[in-house]
Amino acid sequence: MKLINKIIDQCLNRSSGVYKGYLSPKIPKQFTIPIIVEVNNRIESIPEYVDRRLKRDIPGLRFSKPLIIFDETTRGIAGEKIAAQFKNMGAQPTSQIASSNNYSEIERILESALKRFAGLESTCEISTSRFDQKYGAVKCGEKSNDIVYGVGGGSVIDIAKYVAYKLNLPFVSIPTSLANDGFASPFAVINLGDDGTMTLCANTPLAVVVDIELVKSEDPGYRRRIRSGIGDLLSNLTAVLDWQLADQKNKERYESFSGFQAICGAQLVMNKLQTDRDLFYDDHFLGILACSLIASAESMSRYGSSRPASGFEHKLYHAYNELTAFRPGATHGELVAVGALCSSYAHGKYQDNLRQAYTNAGLPVSSKDLADCGIKRDLLISAISAAKKVKPERYTILEDRGPEKMLEALHEAYPG
Repeated sequence: MKLINKIIDQCLNRSSGVYKGYLSPKIPKQFTIPIIVEVNNRIESIPEYVDRRLKRDIPGLRFSKPLIIFDETTRGIAGEKIAAQFKNMGAQPTSQIASSNNYSEIERILESALKRFAGLESTCEISTSRFDQKYGAVKCGEKSNDIVYGVGGGSVIDIAKYVAYKLNLPFVSIPTSLANDGFASPFAVINLGDDGTMTLCANTPLAVVVDIELVKSEDPGYRRRIRSGIGDLLSNLTAVLDWQLADQKNKERYESFSGFQAICGAQLVMNKLQTDRDLFYDDHFLGILACSLIASAESMSRYGSSRPASGFEHKLYHAYNELTAFRPGATHGELVAVGALCSSYAHGKYQDNLRQAYTNAGLPVSSKDLADCGIKRDLLISAISAAKKVKPERYTILEDRGPEKMLEALHEAYPG
């Protein structure tokens, strides 16, 4: 049945022109890193830019029926403009407004993007994890679109990325926020209802285009989003220390290039933040942050898992998130930053430079700071013990030293 569905998928979508030549639909699965990466300021027309780059890099690959996904906020920032630019190019865009990162939103968008044989599926082939197998079946029916664009912050990008994966279509990421590295990664964080909020495997984007002008904002949450991106990036430093520790203990092999790619940008940003100059609206700094987050995402794509950018600090985040019934109060970047500072004390490396960088970026460096960004100390303590149950196969400083030593590191990093 799986083979028959794939044959139907090929016949339907090649005859309609959705799948292009011999490359597609395999093309999403063939990318280890994005084919097109651009970080710039005031890009006049992102669709035209992507089209020009495709003409140069993959001759003959053209898309004329884009599905553009944004939310109510990013609709005005860039969504409607990009749809209009596609129309000016003679394309036939379809727009969808995502209201959340719930799986039900994905199902709603998929229903509108499929024509005949919408119920045909083939099983997930990119991961054997329980949730990927449960939710990751790829649609084999006739598609209305030939590419998916995601325009927005983390939740919008995750929804668009997973819709593209489910439709077996290439994906272009246009982030309006640098709150984490997810806009360039092959993973999507989706709210699965009773199964909680989980990270699911998707495909690496065909293109990542960051227009710094779309990222900068005067709204009250802007600084927190940039701060979160800094925290997510700097946590790579201790994630790689955990990976190297696992290699030393013969638990898993460390891959030096992926490890280097994960931390090179983090070290650069940490060094930039040793000064107390306000960098949050500095185009050069924002460009460095964007490039560094893309490099972080690429390190995971190359390695084939989140290992290069995920150690104890991400275990702590997931445990804390679950203890709060997936309403943590703090952002992902703030929580992994806290975990990274604790981890740095346990490893005995980076702690002074991280503390200085956190101070200048506004990330938590004291118990008062924890409370100010919504992190509850008692839950943080409980999360350290609960973190051992998160990805137990992933060896980190927590498995090496044990919960008691990590509690000591917490009290050292955040006295009181």
